Amino acid sequence: MRHLIKIAALLLLPLVVVGHAQAAENEGKVITLSCDGTLTRTYGANKPADPEPLQKTGAVVNLDEQTVFFLGYVVPIESVDEASINFGARQMVDYGFIIGITGHIDRASGRMDVTTVTLDPTKPNDPNIAALRYDVICETNSVF
Repeated sequence: MRHLIKIAALLLLPLVVVGHAQAAENEGKVITLSCDGTLTRTYGANKPADPEPLQKTGAVVNLDEQTVFFLGYVVPIESVDEASINFGARQMVDYGFIIGITGHIDRASGRMDVTTVTLDPTKPNDPNIAALRYDVICETNSVF
């Protein structure tokens, strides 16, 4: 009887292994990042201010939904490969202003740079109201 149980277990093992491999392939991939670095502010046509420290900023990369969550914004991923993730979009925010967000994550080094530009749609010829540049190094908290 034990011999039959061992044979049955050995026959079922490939099905279990294949089932786990397929489940892993079908599961989503979400990468949670914790980032430290600098923030540089520029207002209007002024020169950029001195960089200021920025600690414990988070980002969530959802490769299934092709989005990056950063600073409260969900931004579509434009391209992704083994080396990098590029994302960007324009979004309407409070009081009718538009914010443009562009970003790049270097997957090997963990460096992420993000620029947000606030625009006033009622003044198309004026320079942007504010530009914020985030230059951070990120560590992966988790991959699901």
